Amino acid sequence: MAQIKGLLLNAWMTFLKLRFGDLAVASALDLVSPEDRRFLSVPFLASSWYAYDMVEVLHRTTAELAGDGDLKLPEEIGRFMAQHAFTGIYRSLIAADPIKQVEKAVWMEGFFLNAAYNVETEVTSPTSCAFRCTYESEVKPRRAICRGLTGFWLEMIELSGASGVTCHHTRCVLDGGDCCEFKFEWRV
Repeated sequence: MAQIKGLLLNAWMTFLKLRFGDLAVASALDLVSPEDRRFLSVPFLASSWYAYDMVEVLHRTTAELAGDGDLKLPEEIGRFMAQHAFTGIYRSLIAADPIKQVEKAVWMEGFFLNAAYNVETEVTSPTSCAFRCTYESEVKPRRAICRGLTGFWLEMIELSGASGVTCHHTRCVLDGGDCCEFKFEWRV
């Protein structure tokens, strides 16, 4: 069963409250199912694992707040999650070198996600890399997840010392690809 760490779920909820305000988030929670509301009304334990279905609940809550028109919002949420994780409890996982950070990314995913997807990385030059993400069968891919992963990895690479990081989502399972591929380039 796919799982996600409470740390990331709390970061997402914190982002929503900072962006939209506590009252707007509370109003959005009134519109989700009673079961979803029950899960989202109390903080998640940062070190605990939760069913990956909570991602869908947070997507629905985010859509209630922002609609589907803001295509940058999932990337901002991904960046916020990385910032929250890597400047807090997992700051020791950030390397002082973008290449070393990319090489660590494969085993680091296990700190945040379990059985949701597999990640492969490839260093393609001293200032570029590729991430390939293959979803597990029970995880429903969606564009917002691709954008969230983009933001998370952009922020992670920047925190390791890169600047001007850009990403191109060159292959996507939603377009018939065998995986989602993200190519990153940066300056040091």
